[in-house]
Amino acid sequence: MNIAHFEETNPVSLLLQFQWLSQTQLAKALGVNPSAVSRWLCGTTKPSRTIQRLAWEILQILNKWPLPFPPQIETAELDPLQLLTKFNISRSTLAEALGVSVKAIGHWISGRNKPSRKVCRLAHQLNKKWVVLSG
Repeated sequence: MNIAHFEETNPVSLLLQFQWLSQTQLAKALGVNPSAVSRWLCGTTKPSRTIQRLAWEILQILNKWPLPFPPQIETAELDPLQLLTKFNISRSTLAEALGVSVKAIGHWISGRNKPSRKVCRLAHQLNKKWVVLSG
């Protein structure tokens, strides 16, 4: 199973491409506050690699959805540490997949910190994708 290739997209492009998608809906799907989406739209800040990877995964779902009805965007979460053992990957591979540092992974393992909602949402999407790839 090759999981070393990760795509990214700017989440603002989802708003432009899918007219029915609101800033609030996008924020909920990405696990961020609506104000973060507003800041991206204004160019005040840029989305992190984690957000850009999650946006790409959401884009894949939306592109496959048949019209005319918009899909319900999933907001399920998964503890990203489960991916380490489930797919027998290294900490560095997991860090690269989630767009975080290896140090962050170590902090989650030690219980020092917890992964954010956006990371847990990306972990859920990656789990679904990798199950199919390893299938």
